Formats: sequence, C-alpha cells, structure tokens
Amino acid sequence: MKTQLLNTLVEKGLYKCSNYTLNETILKCKCYSNSIYLIKEGIVKIMQITYEGEEIVPVLLTKGQVFGNDAIYGEFYTTYKSESAHENTLIYEFSIADIRATVRNNITFHKDLLLLLKEEHYQAERRIKSLRIRSAEERLILTFIEFFNKFKHPSSTEEQAFIKSPLTQDELASYIRTSRVTTNQIINLLKSKSLIEYNNKEIVLKKDFFTYYKKTSNSWYMT
Repeated sequence: MKTQLLNTLVEKGLYKCSNYTLNETILKCKCYSNSIYLIKEGIVKIMQITYEGEEIVPVLLTKGQVFGNDAIYGEFYTTYKSESAHENTLIYEFSIADIRATVRNNITFHKDLLLLLKEEHYQAERRIKSLRIRSAEERLILTFIEFFNKFKHPSSTEEQAFIKSPLTQDELASYIRTSRVTTNQIINLLKSKSLIEYNNKEIVLKKDFFTYYKKTSNSWYMT
C-alpha cells in the first residue's frame, strides 16, 4: 500500500532505501525502531519468537505492503523479527518524526495514516481467520491459494500455476500451525490426487486444484 503520504515523503527525499538478500534480517525482535517500512520489491517474513525460542511465521508481506506500524503508536521496540524471503528485497524506511511532521502540515494525510494502520490489522485478521479453519489440509490449501495470489510466476496459465514458495517445508508447517510430518502427508495426498506438484520450494498448482478448492471452500465455515 503506497499512499499519497508515503509518495510525498519519497518526493521530498525523506526516506532511506536498503537492499536485503535472502534470509537477511531486517529488524530483530526487541529491536529499537522509530520508523515504518514499505516493501518496494521482494518478500518479507514477519516472525514471532515463542518463549521456547521457536520462530513462528504469522504473516508474509509482499511488494507495496507496510510493516512496523506499531511505532506510530509510540511502541518503538519490535515484538517480532522481520527477514527477507527473497534474493533481492528493497525496503523504503520512513521515520515517524517525518511522518508526523508531514501529517501536521497537511491534515488530509490523516486518512492515509489511518489506512496504513488498517492495512496491518487487515493482514492479521486474514491470518487469524485462516488459522481458525479446523483441518490442516484446509489450512494448507488456503495457503497455496495465498501463494498463488502473491507469488505465481508470470508464465502461469489457466491449466497450471507455477509458484516459488518463500518458505521451506519446516516454515510452511509453522505457517499453517502443524507438524512437518503432517504437512508432508497432506502434500503427498494432494500429489496423489494430481492436484499439485511439490519439489522443495517449487510448487505447481494444477487446474483440478482450483476446482477442488472451489468445491470445498464453501463448506469450511458452514459447520
């Protein structure tokens, strides 16, 4: 989401541009940050750290999305870790001080500020809704649909969609909140039905996968 507020900050040169390689940390957990971050290119994993030290990936963000909005509320110490999930992730960083000064000088930017906050809450709500689906198979199918919308290759056709997953299979299991063994079993089941092909991070969604998804998705929230 690139609002007029952020456009204005870019036009005034009030931003910092940084490149990150695959798996490079952008912000550490409990790191001080008085900025918000716009993904100009690439993919960012937002990870929460449990008390046991496990890294959970609750949200994947892509081009045009913003993170770090807690700083707008005055929460300057991050409660999550952010990491690049792409070979070349380009991040624009905007200081909260510059954002507040720009909003003070132009009251119409208040709406843009609210939109930034709304977008982060929307992403969280979508993930919560997905994880409330009862079966691990349904959660994985919904995740593949998310990957299709965000990461499909331009050469994808109506017959099959090519996707490069930003997650390893361990991370994928964490993303749908189940074990790697269960995730592997579901993947093999979908492969046996000729709905997908799966090889490491390379995923192919067959035409029948989308038919299967449409037939089953309507019943997910019925019972």
